[in-house]
Amino acid sequence: MPKAEASGTVTAFRHSKFKQDSYQTIVAPAKPEHAAELLGARVVWARKDGLKILGRVVALHGSKGALRVRWDRGFPPQALGTQVQILP
Repeated sequence: MPKAEASGTVTAFRHSKFKQDSYQTIVAPAKPEHAAELLGARVVWARKDGLKILGRVVALHGSKGALRVRWDRGFPPQALGTQVQILP
């Protein structure tokens, strides 16, 4: 696992044809070639007023280096497209 922090962008909720899971999102890391090394890493999303939501990388998503992140609480839809910190 890399020692330095990584960052990523929240791109979408995990969903199927009829259901959306608000506890899992797809995150595109800044360096997708190191995505496999980030499995099990902690993820932090911070709002401007100080609220932090914690998550964990649980799996890879697709073949282009995206990550699937499971959050400890429901992820707000207004946060789609924002940056997250990936901690080893």
